[in-house]
Formats: sequence, structure tokens, C-alpha cells
Amino acid sequence: MSGALVAVVCSLALLMGAWAVVTAARDRRVGRAHLVGLAVVELAVLVLLVAGVVRLVAGPRPEELATSIAYLVVAPFLLPAGTLWTLADRSRPSTLVLAVACLAVVVVAYRAFLLFEVTA
Repeated sequence: MSGALVAVVCSLALLMGAWAVVTAARDRRVGRAHLVGLAVVELAVLVLLVAGVVRLVAGPRPEELATSIAYLVVAPFLLPAGTLWTLADRSRPSTLVLAVACLAVVVVAYRAFLLFEVTA
């Protein structure tokens, strides 16, 4: 799992999170452009997942193997869960749920990176 890939995922997720906060502050709803941006972030998270699985199979295993696997399993579900919540509840606070989901992606990606780098 490369640091550059984690940096890209974290940057994209932070941008989408900031956009969600701005959208909530302007009292707007999540639109199609938001969904496209979230799809891009989700694609980056899936690439990170594949890189993590390849690292688990081919490289040395992290000391905290169960935690590392849990991060890889949970990461792809964070944005879809936040998006579904946001689309189901069209109120202003629901857009902030999307921002929290984006921040959770940042935390999970960075924490997984730290766990994998301990074994490098």
C-alpha cells in the first residue's frame, strides 16, 4: 500500500467532505455532481482495497492482522452508507452525515496505511 495512493484517497475524501459542509452551510441538497464526486472517491477506496489485499497476500503480514483486515473490509462501505443516509433523509443535517463519512474514510485509510507500514 503506497503512501501516494493513501494521500490521493485522503485528499479526495477531504475535498468531498469540505464540499458537503459547504452544501450544508448553503442549505442545499446533495445533487448529481456530489454523487459523481463520491463515486470517484469510492473508486479510489476500491483501488486502495485491492492494493491492501495484494499486500496481505504477497508481502509480509502486519502484526495486527485482524485489525488490518477489518479496515480493508469496512472502508468500501463507509461512503455508500453515508450517501444512502443522505439521500434517504433530505434535511440539512443529513448532508453533514456525508461529511462525517468522508472524514471516516480519511481516518480508515490513514490508519490502514500506518498498520501496513509497520511491517515494511
